[in-house]
Formats: sequence, C-alpha cells, structure tokens
Amino acid sequence: MERTDGIPLGSITELLGLPGTGKTQICLQLCAAVQVPEALGGLNAKALYIDTNTNFVLKRFTEILSATLTKCHKLLEECNMSEEEALKNVHYVGAFGLEKFCAFMYQLPKFLAEENNIRLIIIDSIAFPFKDGITAKQRTGLLFRQMAELQRLAVERQIAVVLTNEMSTRVGLSSGAVVGALGDAWAHRCNTRLLLSAPDDPAGDRLALLLKSNISPEAVAPFKITSDGIRDVN
Repeated sequence: MERTDGIPLGSITELLGLPGTGKTQICLQLCAAVQVPEALGGLNAKALYIDTNTNFVLKRFTEILSATLTKCHKLLEECNMSEEEALKNVHYVGAFGLEKFCAFMYQLPKFLAEENNIRLIIIDSIAFPFKDGITAKQRTGLLFRQMAELQRLAVERQIAVVLTNEMSTRVGLSSGAVVGALGDAWAHRCNTRLLLSAPDDPAGDRLALLLKSNISPEAVAPFKITSDGIRDVN
C-alpha cells in the first residue's frame, strides 16, 4: 500500500487525543507534506481540509508550509513552487454544524471528480458536528454511512483520509476511563488509529502511540512541535 509521509493511501487514519496534543498540527503538516515533489518522496499533490471546529489557523499553516518549501528548494533545484501556489493546493472547507457537514459530505464525490490530484483529505474533527441535536442511534447510522462512502472514495482514488477525534470519559464498568469519542463500534471503522499525548512539562516530548494498523505492529514514537512544524526526535 502506498503512503504519504507515513500515512497510508486508500484508507482512513484516526488521530486521537486530548486538546493540545498536536492533532491539528499534524494535519497542517500533512497538508504541506503531500505537496512535496515525487523526487523527494512526496506525492506532488493537493489536499482537502474539512474544518468542523474552526481549528485551521492560516498563519500557523503558512509557517509550516514556508519551512517545507524552503527544505524542498534546498534539496531540489528544479523545485520552484511558490508559497502562493502551494496555498492554492489546499482546498479549505468550513463545515460548521451538522447540516453543513452532511451537505458537504454528500457533495464530496462530485467535488473530488472536479478537482484533480487531491490525495489527502483531512476532517478536523469528525466528532464535533455530531455533539448536539442528534440521538446516538441517528448519529451512528448517519456517520457510518458517510464513512463507508469516504472509505470507498479513498480506495478508488488512492487518497489518504485523516480524521481527528476527541476524547470522552466513559462511565460504567470502566468508570472514569478516558476513551475516544463516538464509541467502540467507531473504532473498527478506521484502518489506523494513533493516540497522541502531551507531557506536563512543555519542554518534554510528545508521544504518538500506534493503537491499530493493518500494516504495522503497535509502536510509540516521540515528537516535538516547533515553529517549522512536527519534528521526529528519534
């Protein structure tokens, strides 16, 4: 299976974590990485960023994108993409609220047919539109139908789909346990699941734990968030 910067193409990857653990930062980094020329191991492609919770910050993305382009220009003389061109390669959609989110997801197949070379789809976050105004049964049915269609599009078009998900507290037998939102059944819908954590010490390393993968064993990797983006500390 092909990958883009470690994220599998043709499948759905979920980034789990509490606020401030780096979920959105990784998504922004991927939107820059997907544009890296093939000669440098990238896809020379475009991204679609579906923002459901006003997480996308243009200033921060521009910082990450600028650093990525600088590295590309240093490593590859024929890489002459400008920052303006690179910004246009990221299609931003503000899908705030359940109605707008569902409306865009319904139009997604048409959107992908009209926009060439999109190889990365970000949904940040998948849980937020379903928080209010819908029963658990309605949410499950609607969400699973949408994800089935998203999985089909990912496979057919060889797109890497990355979803961020929040954490919630489960009561009952495992009282007080912090788990991923949307329930246990949802966990089976994603091909890959990564749990992110942040240290109490701001200077410490963050951790990414691979909880589930069809192609890799369980593993953990430290990383830092810098002004230039995500940095592996290994």
